[in-house]
Amino acid sequence: MDRVHHRWMFLGLAVCIVALLGCNGQPTLQTEYVEGLVTVDGEPVADATVTFVPVTEGQGASATGMTNAQGIYKLTAAVTGDVAATPEAGTLPGEYYVGVMKNVVDVPMSQEEAEQQGIEYVPPPPGVRQEPKITYVVPQKYNVPRKSGIRVTVEPGRNNIPLELTTD
Repeated sequence: MDRVHHRWMFLGLAVCIVALLGCNGQPTLQTEYVEGLVTVDGEPVADATVTFVPVTEGQGASATGMTNAQGIYKLTAAVTGDVAATPEAGTLPGEYYVGVMKNVVDVPMSQEEAEQQGIEYVPPPPGVRQEPKITYVVPQKYNVPRKSGIRVTVEPGRNNIPLELTTD
């Protein structure tokens, strides 16, 4: 009788743990798949960061994605609290502001770096400090979602949302 009692206690404990944790211990967002091609003046942009931010706070989920070599991004919703997001599974349906950013920072080479690469080092003139040079591959006006001028709707189901940017 004692063995039977222990088995039932163990089974009851196991059921409670599964009920408390769920299948993987963390609920997941029910997201809609979002992808698209990012272009600047018709040319695909590789390695750009795409950010979706809900137009209305609390409605939707912020999401980000990186473009691949062909300029295609796939969104992943941001993790909120105890809710997990499946990578590249998209975001919640709703209205979003969109930001796109790709910058290249050219940091001046030090004398040591030049010597390591076998390049002649030319120091800056006395009193002149060399600052890093930032090149905006994606125009700066698109960097901040709420200021980019891009607003999109994520619908239930698969979403293909191309982002056609211009340098004008």
